[in-house]
Amino acid sequence: MELSKKEAALSVESEYAGIGFRFLASLIDGVILGVPLYILTVVFTTVMFMGDPDVMRIVEKNQEIVTEQEILITLFAFLKIFAIIGVFTFLVYFLYYTLMESSKWQATLGKKIMGIRVADTEGGKISFGQAAGRFLAKSFLSPILMIGYILAFFTERKQALHDLLAGTIVLKK
Repeated sequence: MELSKKEAALSVESEYAGIGFRFLASLIDGVILGVPLYILTVVFTTVMFMGDPDVMRIVEKNQEIVTEQEILITLFAFLKIFAIIGVFTFLVYFLYYTLMESSKWQATLGKKIMGIRVADTEGGKISFGQAAGRFLAKSFLSPILMIGYILAFFTERKQALHDLLAGTIVLKK
């Protein structure tokens, strides 16, 4: 596959970021987001669970005579809490990645620390739409058997599946 003049100039100016740099950046982002979200999850779950009068009535009663209906009430309370937490967590990750990667930084904090940035195929800033598409593809398609990430080893520009679908590349600064 032959590169255009603009792409050839880009490859001379910048180096494509390998999977190692990208993995470490993702690990850093995971810690940056994961620790506060874990603390919020524990606090929110405790407040929601303890604030549910039906659940508290069941918890306070003699555990030897808990009915199946009470077990289902408790189970549905947990499911409701986990659904709320799941949606909240997804939104936090979505906004973090899309807003940061489509900003003037072109990188999340982890990518910034690792000295890499997300760009369009010509090396320019990506749009919010591209960042959103990249995030959604990364979240739902790339983890399937890790095929999406494995592609980065075999593409000329070290693009993972989500990069190919969103029309992005990851460059060393």
